[in-house]
Amino acid sequence: MFYLKFRVHEHPKTYNRIARLHWSKIAKEAKKWHEIVMYSTAGKRPTAPLSKAFLRLTRASSTISDFDGLVSSFKYVIDGLVVNRVLANDTPLVIGSPEYRWTKAKSKKGWIEVEVWDAEAWTKENAAKAP
Repeated sequence: MFYLKFRVHEHPKTYNRIARLHWSKIAKEAKKWHEIVMYSTAGKRPTAPLSKAFLRLTRASSTISDFDGLVSSFKYVIDGLVVNRVLANDTPLVIGSPEYRWTKAKSKKGWIEVEVWDAEAWTKENAAKAP
């Protein structure tokens, strides 16, 4: 049974914050989050990329975004899980429908938390009981 949890004390930009940027700045943001995921998962990766996974993604920020903004803010984080061989890919066949959460944080004290379960060994009900 594989379980991964990590927290990063900053959060990715929402789609509304990066949509109008030059493509090179968007690519820089993606690379930044791929590297953050690489360092956050070092020594904690599964022996082979997961072919079925359950994801719980939590964002803490001082302001709440709409649901699309919340979901889109995790795009490069999930891509980082694929690039760093935690997940086989990020299609619905592999990650299903991740659980997205938001919680209030003080201004400039935002963070994200990423949890990944091997869905072959865990059910969503088990994941709800996990730490």
